[in-house]
This record gives sequence, structure tokens and C-alpha cells, in this order.
Amino acid sequence: MSHLNFKKIIRFLHLWLGLISGLVVFVLGLTGSIYAFADEIKEWIYKDRLYVEVPAGASHLPLSQLLPLAEQAMGKEHKISRGELSLEKGRTYMFRALKLNREAFGYWNYYDYYYKVYLNPYTGQVIYKENAKNEFFTVVLALHMNLLMGDRVGHFIVQWSVVCFVVLLLSGVVLWWPKKWKRKQLKKSFKVKWDAKFKRLNYDLHNVTGFYSFLILMIIALTGLMWSFELTTEKKSKVFSDTTRMVDVMPADRILDQALKASPETAYFLYNFPAAKSGTVNVSAYQSEMNLYDKVQYRFDRYSGALLQKGLEFNKQALGSRLISMNYDLHTGSVLGLTGKVLAFFAGLVAAALPLTGFLIWWKKGKK
Repeated sequence: MSHLNFKKIIRFLHLWLGLISGLVVFVLGLTGSIYAFADEIKEWIYKDRLYVEVPAGASHLPLSQLLPLAEQAMGKEHKISRGELSLEKGRTYMFRALKLNREAFGYWNYYDYYYKVYLNPYTGQVIYKENAKNEFFTVVLALHMNLLMGDRVGHFIVQWSVVCFVVLLLSGVVLWWPKKWKRKQLKKSFKVKWDAKFKRLNYDLHNVTGFYSFLILMIIALTGLMWSFELTTEKKSKVFSDTTRMVDVMPADRILDQALKASPETAYFLYNFPAAKSGTVNVSAYQSEMNLYDKVQYRFDRYSGALLQKGLEFNKQALGSRLISMNYDLHTGSVLGLTGKVLAFFAGLVAAALPLTGFLIWWKKGKK
């Protein structure tokens, strides 16, 4: 196959995959940029529900005392599935009740219910009850993950659009590659001519910004696919709660106390309540507010509070397990802290712009 025929095939592939997936890629890029600083924005706009005044000499009330208050605020029909228990001074505890219908089509059918209750951990006062499926960033995230269509349809479309996007990135580099590595040619490939006419400017924006953001967008796309195809889920050994020792009240305080003693530097705990009678209480001890990969996971018997399993700390895991643990942080850029989030934000904007500039290149050629 000649070089010209190869480029022709690549150009054809690039064009049609772009037209097929362009609208979805635009939505994913834009929503990804919006969500990049979701945590920081929430800290600002939801400050009244995230922070409380700390009474003099006060300490956190026992979880066993706070949990019934959260259940009462949530209502009997909404079963609490998770608690986010921050150890930061003045931070509220958040309890979540979530039930999904993964077979449903459409955003409002996908959530049977999704509520969050914020409690003052020092007094037990209910600070705020949130219908989370109406919350702005929940909608943005659902738009990013399944286009507000639910898992069955929307997740499938997103999944294969990202596969197309990976091929587009690779074929784009092939098309971008300069024929001759001479100064004049390289200037066109590496620099946007801002004072050019619209057609040339649009071409440069597509060509040059696509090249500069290639590596970041490839990492974001591949980590998204890892998640989408559920390649980040490690197999866990099967451990169960001893149903012969069933009690009415879960030993929540004992469980949390053990996790705290084992991981004293924890920033916050995710306390996951079991759904099945033989299920375990899964507690994730996050060592940082910024990164999700740096955590230790524990599994406890829901009836006795006995520790059944402890996961390895991040720095003790094998390389493959570390990469799997870091998948979310690589996807969002938070693996590099605020700098990484800024890079992910701008990369998302470029991803959203590429289908637009690419479409205009094709449209102009068609009109000509």
C-alpha cells in the first residue's frame, strides 16, 4: 500500500468516525470540563451544608447515635446505603440513600430515589436534606456517563463513542504528522496562525490544539474506557457476615473505631452498609481529600463487628493494582493535584472543540 493510499484510508476513517461520534464527544468534553472542579465549587456554594460551628470542647457523637437520626430524616422508605464521615474539624457527616433502576431508560427513571442527609456530628442536628437527583453536578455527571439515557442505552453509546475517539486521536496524529520536518512545515504544525482568515484559523485550532492535547486526552479516554468496560474492578475474596450471630443493632461504633485505629491518618471514611443479610460492612479509609487512590479498604462482619479482611495500602500494592487504583485520579487529573485538574479542564474544552472545528473543515470542503 502506497503512502498516499494509507493517508486516504486514515482520512476517510477520521472523517466518518468523527461524524458518527462527534456530538457525544462534544458532550463528554464539555461535561468533563464542568465536573473537573466540582469538589472545589461544592466547597464554596454548599458551604452551609458542609461545615458547622464546633462547640467548645465538643467531639463527634458516636456513629450509633447519629445513624438513627439520619434514618429518621431520610424516611423509612429510603434505605441508607453509605455514610461519608469526615475527620476534618467542623465538617458535617453525609448519609446517602440511593436506589437505581439500571434497566430503565431516561434520567428520571434511572433513579428510583437519591437523597443525601447532612448531619452536625457534634450535636446530631439535621443540617440539610438534599434530593440529590435534582442537584446540578449529579445531572452533569449523569450526562457525562450515560447522556441522561440510563445505563442500558446511554452507557452503550458513550462507551463506543469513546472507542471511536481513541481511534480519532491516533488517526489525527497520523494526519497531523508533517511531510517534511523543515522549519516552514513545522511552523504550520506546531503554531496557530491567529491572524489568518477563518478557514485557516479553524484548521489550525483543530490540528494544533489536537496535537498538544493528544497525550492528556488519550489518558482521559483510556481511563474512561477502563471504567466503562469495568476493567478497574479487582476480584475480592468472598467473605460474608456470620448470619448465625444476627443482631438487631449493627455494632457501628466498634467497626468505625477499629478502622480509625488501623488508619489513624485518615481524612474521611466511606462507610458502606450491606444490602444482603450475609453482606459485610465495607469501610474505605481515604488518606487524602484530593486523591481517591490513596486508601485502605476494610470488610467487617455486620453482626459482630469483627474485621474479616484488610486491603493493602497503596504503596504496598503491585504495579498493576496501583494503576487500577489510580484510574479515577488519572481520568480527572487529580493525580497531579490542582495542576492536573487544570490540565483536565482545558483538555475537556479541546475535546469539545475538536468535533466542531472538524465538522467545519468538512463542511467548508463540501461547499467548495
